[in-house]
Amino acid sequence: MNARILVVEDNNSIRKGIVRILSQKGGFDVEEAQDGAIGVEKIRSFKPHLVLLDVVMPVMDGFEVLQIVRKEFSSMELPIILVTAMQDSEDIVKGFELGANDYLPKAFNQAELFARVYNFLQMRDYHLQLKERNLIMERDLDISRLIQEKLLPEKNPSIPGFQIQSLYVPMDKIGGDYYDFFPGKDSLDIFIADVSGHGVPGAFIASVLKMTSHYLHDSEGSLNNLMTRMDRAVFERGALGMFATAFLVRIFFGEGKIQYCNAGHCPLLIHRRSTSEFIELVTPGAPLGINFDLKKGVAFKVGEFHLKPQDRLILYTDGIIETTNKNFEPFEEFGWKAFLNEVSKDPLQSLSKSLITKLKSYSEKELFEDDLTWVILDYEG
Repeated sequence: MNARILVVEDNNSIRKGIVRILSQKGGFDVEEAQDGAIGVEKIRSFKPHLVLLDVVMPVMDGFEVLQIVRKEFSSMELPIILVTAMQDSEDIVKGFELGANDYLPKAFNQAELFARVYNFLQMRDYHLQLKERNLIMERDLDISRLIQEKLLPEKNPSIPGFQIQSLYVPMDKIGGDYYDFFPGKDSLDIFIADVSGHGVPGAFIASVLKMTSHYLHDSEGSLNNLMTRMDRAVFERGALGMFATAFLVRIFFGEGKIQYCNAGHCPLLIHRRSTSEFIELVTPGAPLGINFDLKKGVAFKVGEFHLKPQDRLILYTDGIIETTNKNFEPFEEFGWKAFLNEVSKDPLQSLSKSLITKLKSYSEKELFEDDLTWVILDYEG
């Protein structure tokens, strides 16, 4: 095993004996230090893979060495075995508390020494392999996040009579929420989806929805037909029972009329700010990808609604309303509509920031347990 080992021991005969055993019989690259201060210097210059450390030494003892070294190297990056004649259990415990990996009495035999050394060198090697693989995974996730960002609209569209804002906050580096806009000649379609699961699988299904919706979307086509085709795409390309809830709404320019179609998603929420009324719009429909072969005829229904000036339309995913407080009470029941009333007169541009602030305050957490997405529109008439 081509490993570097440092022996820190003030007793010359013991130190030379350990060095000889490890270098001649073990084939290790071994350096030595006669006190703790020199030991710290050699740890930094020699960069050993493992340290055998005495405790009672002049200039700097083994406990001081541990305190210094553990600020620079973890116990997995640099294993340290205490080799000492001390028998007091309190001293041994103190060594472990300061970061020693193991304890070996000076009255050891060679088999015991080699067993401890090989064991910790192997553990260190496993740790470094795992660390390298994690770095590769992190890099791949960073690339996936950049790709996923390309799935989302670069900007919100401008349509007559409406203001539009949107928010997307993934739980992790990549998430399973997705939304998009599809402008037509006289209308705008807005699609929002929440894929079961998170991470790479969720992002993959979101990309399937992106490609399918862009390839098939036709603002002249019916909403239920579009939803059916996306249902098939998730069913055929998903795996292990993955599915997506989705909502599709079509806004007709200059009419105040909307059509909508639901696939097991949160309702479209209309906040009629003129009367402080909330109207939930929903149609029957199972999530995309579930039991596609059993859905006979028209699986998704289309609803219609007429807006009034000052109506605020809110499309959202359940990560918002299912955020819980310390008592595990969901935001939907203990703050969602109260929050919307609080910000009913605020400019649309400020609402996403207000929502994030509110959810962090409500949950008393900086990180969320689900992806957060909403698309919010103000109808000016």
